[in-house]
Amino acid sequence: MQNEKAKFFKALGDKTRLTIVGCLLKQDHCACDFATIAGKDQTTISRHLKILYEAGILRYEKNGRYVIYSIMDDKMKEKLERCGLESVDSCCPDSAMDADTKKDVVKKKYSNIALGVVQGCGCCGSLTNEQLAASIGYSPEENRSFSEANLGLGCGNPTALGEIKEEDTVLDLGSGAGFDSFLAARKVGKIGKVIGVDMTEDMITKARENAEKYGFNNVEFRHGDIEDLPVETGSIDVIMSNCVINLAPDKYRVFKEAYRVLKDNGRMYISDIVLLKDLTPEEKNNDELICSCVGGALLKDDYLKIIKDAGFHSSIIEEDKDISERQYSGYPVESLKLKLVKMRMN
Repeated sequence: MQNEKAKFFKALGDKTRLTIVGCLLKQDHCACDFATIAGKDQTTISRHLKILYEAGILRYEKNGRYVIYSIMDDKMKEKLERCGLESVDSCCPDSAMDADTKKDVVKKKYSNIALGVVQGCGCCGSLTNEQLAASIGYSPEENRSFSEANLGLGCGNPTALGEIKEEDTVLDLGSGAGFDSFLAARKVGKIGKVIGVDMTEDMITKARENAEKYGFNNVEFRHGDIEDLPVETGSIDVIMSNCVINLAPDKYRVFKEAYRVLKDNGRMYISDIVLLKDLTPEEKNNDELICSCVGGALLKDDYLKIIKDAGFHSSIIEEDKDISERQYSGYPVESLKLKLVKMRMN
């Protein structure tokens, strides 16, 4: 009995778990809801749910592909309320943006960018596309070569970070209008290949038009979700991604998919926005901040943890903290440049 009490109070001794319990006192939830509600990755949420389940506070049942969690029973609800826990209204679906809604918001914004309805993602103030490219590591020659593919997006230059060799097959996550894909295509040569994946159809159309204009026969653009890549397992030498993974609701799934498609000892080079301090719930669900690569970003330590959990060995190449003032209106963010390696399995 004493051990059960200790497990009960220990399980409630964490802010994220208190949030989960407060939400479930209001209504049952799918496990996948809590990543958005608590602003944590799905691996972290699964660990918290396991602790609450093992303490006898929660129960769950499977409903097709979904796992629905609820408070164990009415007796447990009364016990929690006696301990001072209250139901939480703010986490319910009508106030917390779910993953599909976030994706729709991002698609609409980036379709408008592709079509020229708006310029840039809204994070860069008065910077022109050329000025932005220069500030995050692109040379004047790179920008002149493919200026129509530079839409004023990104927080780094992954093609400059990465060891891309002739004959490599390169995958560009969130390829946009093709800017980074074309830079990589020059490095892999005619025998190599570049595959760009983007979830926005208008971006894919624009990228294909640019590929034809610039005369690239070794670049292919595929419409798809980086959480579910339309790419064969073990077929990629190098993956690059420029300020895109922060836009994906399930970042752990992105890294697991990247791990799947890479060859053994394959490399991944990332420039992405991470948080140095947590945002408010309102900021996390703000359309403009989500599309500007801030609202959906993870805390730096959480971001690095899910990379490790996905199986990668990672190393930090560079951290650009000045980008907060230069490009993100002082929000507590940095541009993190990483090299990830899929180690050969013995």
